[in-house]
This record gives sequence, C-alpha cells and structure tokens, in this order.
Amino acid sequence: MKTKFWMGLTATGLLIASGALSNTSSNSVLAQQVVEQTPAVNSQNVSPDTSIAGEFESNPAVDPSSVRIFVNGQDVTSRSTITRSFFTYRPDQPLPVGQVQVQVQYRNVRGEQRTANWAFNVQQPQLVRITSVTHNAVGTTQAAGSTLTVTINGTPGSEASVLLIQDGRTVREVAAQERSSGVYVANISVRSGERVSEGAVVGRLRRQNQTTYAVASQPFAWGDTPTTGQTPSTGNTGNTGNTGSSTVTDLKPRFTSHQDGDRVNQGFTLVGQTRPNASVRVNVVARVSVLGVDLGNIGSDTLVDRDIRANSQGEFRVQVPRPRIPVPGTEYTVRATARLDNVTSEPTEIRLRQQ
Repeated sequence: MKTKFWMGLTATGLLIASGALSNTSSNSVLAQQVVEQTPAVNSQNVSPDTSIAGEFESNPAVDPSSVRIFVNGQDVTSRSTITRSFFTYRPDQPLPVGQVQVQVQYRNVRGEQRTANWAFNVQQPQLVRITSVTHNAVGTTQAAGSTLTVTINGTPGSEASVLLIQDGRTVREVAAQERSSGVYVANISVRSGERVSEGAVVGRLRRQNQTTYAVASQPFAWGDTPTTGQTPSTGNTGNTGNTGSSTVTDLKPRFTSHQDGDRVNQGFTLVGQTRPNASVRVNVVARVSVLGVDLGNIGSDTLVDRDIRANSQGEFRVQVPRPRIPVPGTEYTVRATARLDNVTSEPTEIRLRQQ
C-alpha cells in the first residue's frame, strides 16, 4: 500500500497552504495526494547521499511549473527534475547528519495551492573496515580441481570481492558472498593448467561510496601436483652492514645518477661516489602495490644485493635489472653502505619510482 499525504490531515505532515475550503469539495482535497516519498516519512538511518523524490497522483493533475522544492529551507527547485507525475532531487553534496526537512509546494490545474512537508533522519555512514583476510592454501600447493576458499571479515552489509594477484602479472577478481554478518566467503576452483608459484590474496569491501582493501598475510600457490610444507620466506630485503666504532664522512656513499623521489624506466644504472677503492654494498628492492594496497613481502623483489668495488676516483656503478613484476608505479628502495680499512659508513637510502 502506498504511503500517502492527505490534504488537510496534519498527522501526515501535509498542510493546506492556501485556497479556500469553501470552494473546494472534500473529494478534491482527498484526491490530491503525494505518494511514494523517498526517503519515507520519519525514516531513520538514511544515507547522506540519498535522493529525495515523490509522486503526484493525477486527480486533479499538478501544474509542474508551479512546483517548488525546499530541503532544510533551501530552494533546490532548479536542481530538481519535475514532471506532472513525479519530482526528484539528487543533492550535490552529502546531506547533513540529523533531521532533514523537506517541503514541496505546488498548484494543481484547478489553481489550488498545496504544501507537503515531511522529515527523515540522516545517520553518519559506518566506516568500512576489514579485520582479516584468510585462505585455505597456506603452506600448500593446490592442484587442479582444488578449491581456494578466501574469507574476509569486516563491516556487515558491504559488497565484497577478492583480487588474486597471480605471480604479480595478472589480477583476477572474484565476487564474495556474505555468509553471516560481516563474514564474506569466495570459492575459486583451480583449473587445469593453472600454475601460480606465489600469489597474493587481496580482500575488498565497498559500502556507501567507501572502499577498503586488505592483503592476506600468506601467499597461495597452484600447480599440477599438490604439495604441503612451509612456504619459503622471501628472504632479507635489506642489508645495513656492520657499523664500526667510527665513520668517515666522505666514505658514506652518495648517488650522483639519481635523487630521492626520481622516476626511472624498467632497468636502469645507478652511479655513486665514495672513497677510492672502497667496497660498497648495494641492495635494491622493488615493491609493488595493487590499487593502492602494499602487498608487503609477497609483492617485493630483490633485484640487487651485492658488493661493488669503487674505482680509483671513488666512483661505483651497478646495473639494476627489470623487476619480476614490471608494472607502473613500482617503488624501488635503494640502500648502500661503504667499507674501507675496517670502517663502515652510515647507510644511504633513496626511493625511486617506475614511470
């Protein structure tokens, strides 16, 4: 049954602003109605980005040129869509939290002026959060026919999906279903011929124009033959060296080819300066993020980790290869420490980003 505003019944919030009742039959008053209000009268917990709308019943018809719409006292008529049958208003900005007052003024084809009022309550949307992302392939390689089950725990009532980063090259998106309040599950069948040596599982929740991501702490693997055991670690991603009891200022490496924050191409050469004939330990780690989510060790790739001898002028250089995951936005952390005559310098670190 439609929710209706009856003219003259103040219990429904509808008032007769003008027009003499003596010139209007009771049937015409009752027939003039506004129905299907959105949000409904006295609605609670309404989203700030809601639209406001209603329908005019056609007996008698409404003159659309006479319609005026006010929200919290502000005239929004020029930003509304108005016809003989309905009106709708989409706010340019989120509505304020608390009670929102709507007033619709209009005139029917008989020249009778009417005013409809109603209110609803807007609530601040709950922040979307993910508390955990887990899966059933920790420490094992799943074979064809197996099922990778991913569970996301987070804000109830969200739209959930899982992003599988397969060996850093492809992103596969799978929808997840809310099995119980705030618990989302996605089941992914491993197809024949699918091989993933190290894949990342990213959970995503969307709700009321908010989106959040979280990464499972363990990678997954797919192959032809199922295996079990501990997942190998990705290794040490840095080397700070052994700092001696004293340092020499000009021993500390400095890079002459790049500055912190520079952008680089896939594969580049680092050139630096230290004291002549010093041994320089250079470590370069590429780190990938997907949709703004840092994949941690799963998305890191150690490209260089070795000692280089500076020449007689103190110059050293090292070729940095392309990363295993060559995607735009890859961040390179470059760390260098020099050693000479049992003295170790303080480390130098810069960050570069792939174009």
